[in-house]
Amino acid sequence: MAESMKFEPQGIKALAFDVGGTVFNWHQTVCDAVDALAGERGADVDAGTFANAWRLGMFAVLSEVRFGARGAMSTDAMQRASLRKLAADYPALALSAADIDSLAGVWHRLTPWPDVPDAVNRLRDDYTTVVLTVMGWGAMMASSKAAGIAWDSILSCEFLGVWKPDAEAYLTVPRLLALRPDEVMMVAAHPDDLSAAAAAGLRTAYVIRPATCEPGYDPTDFPRADFDLNARDFPDLVRQLCPGA
Repeated sequence: MAESMKFEPQGIKALAFDVGGTVFNWHQTVCDAVDALAGERGADVDAGTFANAWRLGMFAVLSEVRFGARGAMSTDAMQRASLRKLAADYPALALSAADIDSLAGVWHRLTPWPDVPDAVNRLRDDYTTVVLTVMGWGAMMASSKAAGIAWDSILSCEFLGVWKPDAEAYLTVPRLLALRPDEVMMVAAHPDDLSAAAAAGLRTAYVIRPATCEPGYDPTDFPRADFDLNARDFPDLVRQLCPGA
């Protein structure tokens, strides 16, 4: 696919960031934790398969919450619910209730992609930077602090009463910042996240990640004409959004 035309950032005042997969390498972080536990137990476990099933299970619980099949839950509670169900498929790990609570804590210590911290801190010089995520507020606060990433605000859907990809979740950012939707740009490595943000009226920035980011991810589908900005990494995002950088 041909390279997209040069992006002009006029009119954008705030950036809203997805974090799972975009800012933090959740997949590798979870795999490392599962590998460590499996090593302690002498269990033969495919950590990648485990991590993917855990995340999919969490989103299945989230779907039930979104559509009223379950009551309100924190994202941490969703992660534990998914893990309790998954434990039955991995008897070799012999996960106790205490193990589940301990392993679920991995989401509070996610490792960032190496190119993120300096880039986000530079973007804060020119833009309001906000996290918009289905991940838990506490998990994102702890992971960001450990990574040295300073956000202007962290908005977790668990507090908003609406969840991505509902349009109202994206519109919460401009509403709280007293901006128009087109003055906010959603930054993500997930085309479906960006498409939903665009449908809500936000601008969009697609940042690609390695193919190992998560199951089904295809970084070769780049650039995308349906998004306003296409960046090969976070330094490229800075170059396009901060022309004087």
